[in-house]
Amino acid sequence: TTAAPTTTTTRAAVHLEVGQYTDSRSGTFEKTKEFNEGGITHAPKTQTFSKSFSQKPVVLAGVVTMDGGHPVVPSVEELTATSATMRLYEPDCYDDWHTTETLAWTAMEAGIHETDAGVKFEIGSALASGGGWSSVKFSAPIEGDVVVVPTVQSKTGEWTNLRIQKITSTGFEVLLEAAKPKEHIQGSETVGFIAIPAGDGTIAGRKYHARLTPTEMTEAWRTYSFPATSNPRVFAGMTHNGGNTANLRMKGLTGSSLQFRVHEPKKCGWDDKHPGKEQVHLLVLEG
Repeated sequence: TTAAPTTTTTRAAVHLEVGQYTDSRSGTFEKTKEFNEGGITHAPKTQTFSKSFSQKPVVLAGVVTMDGGHPVVPSVEELTATSATMRLYEPDCYDDWHTTETLAWTAMEAGIHETDAGVKFEIGSALASGGGWSSVKFSAPIEGDVVVVPTVQSKTGEWTNLRIQKITSTGFEVLLEAAKPKEHIQGSETVGFIAIPAGDGTIAGRKYHARLTPTEMTEAWRTYSFPATSNPRVFAGMTHNGGNTANLRMKGLTGSSLQFRVHEPKKCGWDDKHPGKEQVHLLVLEG
């Protein structure tokens, strides 16, 4: 299926909001056996924007840490012009009870925007159908190597992971990925995304770093560096070179580096030994 982004308006000023649900514990849940109020769990949690948007924005969820070992995707449960409600969602092969994690988020209005240096990027949304790949077309070509980060924009009826492929200057393909082998997501979901040229700069005064990693990600932890950034918030998309259901998890975040690994839902029928090497579309925003 092919879906076009919903908005093509160019705006001079970018209303950008960046935040994070931060796990303030020292150590993983396995070591501490406790929750804290700052992070995010399986329970829905609402974040009010510092300034209301003129219309419902696009919200991007960051990479979830790995304080809890169960597989999880961030879920946008409700989205309005004034707030976003999110939670962590486990596949039904697990108990849906998840410990406290750290999760970044960002919100922007849909449209073609410019960085502070005049580099064009797009915030968009498109309808993706379950059962196969959906094509998403940009409103205008994006120059250079394109970094794409997608997020489902509403509460889903089932656990839904996102993978991307065939990223070009004019669009990309997205897959609504189910938890279990040989299963498919039923119905359609609205997928929000950012598409931005790889590089460094600022957006509304905040530093950003957009990167394409080498095609090397597996279930083994790997370290990636980025230019020094205050309170970095980490977002990412992942390719589909290996067919097993999988997403990214993160640990060891500092002001200039982090660790990623590919994580499969083992209890759902996978072996957590990822069969292909993946590329990560990495976006770091200053918090």
